[in-house]
Amino acid sequence: MKKLFTKNQVLCFAFLCLTTFMNAQSKDSIGIVKNSFYVRSMPLGVYTGAGFMQDRITQNIEVGKSFGVIDVGLAVGRTSLRPDTTTFLQARVTMDACQYGIFSNELAIGGGYVFNSSTPLMLELSSTIFAQLGKNWGLGLIAGFTDLSGDYNGQSRNFYGLFFRYGLLRNENGALIGSHKTHTHHHR
Repeated sequence: MKKLFTKNQVLCFAFLCLTTFMNAQSKDSIGIVKNSFYVRSMPLGVYTGAGFMQDRITQNIEVGKSFGVIDVGLAVGRTSLRPDTTTFLQARVTMDACQYGIFSNELAIGGGYVFNSSTPLMLELSSTIFAQLGKNWGLGLIAGFTDLSGDYNGQSRNFYGLFFRYGLLRNENGALIGSHKTHTHHHR
């Protein structure tokens, strides 16, 4: 059976999505959008279910740009601690769903590619509880699931983890604090 997507096609698509989102500008009724770069890392995530612990650990690091309440980034990570068939690349969009003081709840959706795997297509949906503890950093808890699929098999895995985020803080409305102001233009 013919493969649906090649590795290079997925990488090109992820790069195209990231550059499009990073450079996108839209019309805004106020005319001001605050944006900034950020880094988010999940040094420890654990999949639920049976299996050896080295097969249940997931890790990743994401770099991207915040546009108001939306983070758009590219994550690289691994789906286990084994040296083979674990590295992935994923485009991810995260939205600050609500903010209360230093605490926020974020929703994320992502799509990517797992290298050298029989289930290369990776889709993720997750939710976080995040605390902004410092001027530009914070810690959080994440819960979500990942769907992996290939030509002949697939699997869904729930995961829970801890993450670190470095980037500008958000106010009560989820808007970035301390970033530069950029006037937007509507492209026709």
